[in-house]
Amino acid sequence: MLGGTFDPVHNGHLAIATLAVDFFKLSGVLFIPSGNPPHKPFPGASAPHRLAMLRRAVASEPSFEVREDEMHRTGPSYTFDTMQKLRRAFPRTPFYFIVGSDNLREIETWYRYRELLRLVVFCIAHRPGHSLSLPPSLAGGTFIRFPSPEWGISATALRTYLAKGYRCRHLVPESVREYIAVNNLYSLPPAAGGRIRHAGFGIA
Repeated sequence: MLGGTFDPVHNGHLAIATLAVDFFKLSGVLFIPSGNPPHKPFPGASAPHRLAMLRRAVASEPSFEVREDEMHRTGPSYTFDTMQKLRRAFPRTPFYFIVGSDNLREIETWYRYRELLRLVVFCIAHRPGHSLSLPPSLAGGTFIRFPSPEWGISATALRTYLAKGYRCRHLVPESVREYIAVNNLYSLPPAAGGRIRHAGFGIA
């Protein structure tokens, strides 16, 4: 499982999922976009747009699947609830939960996280600048580090780049980049006089 807002999905997500498949010998990865996550605001694209971008990003990879469980849930989206649903659907399947080291300290704030620790193996991808050390509250869970692309670009940074007019080629899948352009996602509002000024590198 790889959950997140995917706002937008980018090549780092796809690289991490591919490496997890190879390292853990997984049959596939379930991409689970959040509907209304309690820990993150939504400054970017709507749920339908995020889902459409994610479907385009994984279309060419047969071992990747997008599940909409959290998209259609009313109220906050909790990982524990999603995991319970998957356990009922696949009672004999072991589940691995892919998470970046930037989110390790956040796990202890998740809904019913102690029970979640017993339900999945956490696959840790290192994110530059974020420690791999586990807080004592996560004792008892299974956490295994696997090779990761050390990807430093975040969806937050990509939204900023896209808003400034940068093409972001090779940072997001081309099909996603085209979708963003066609639907005018992440754009800055027009500046005074109807012209957008771009910050950085002297570009105007």
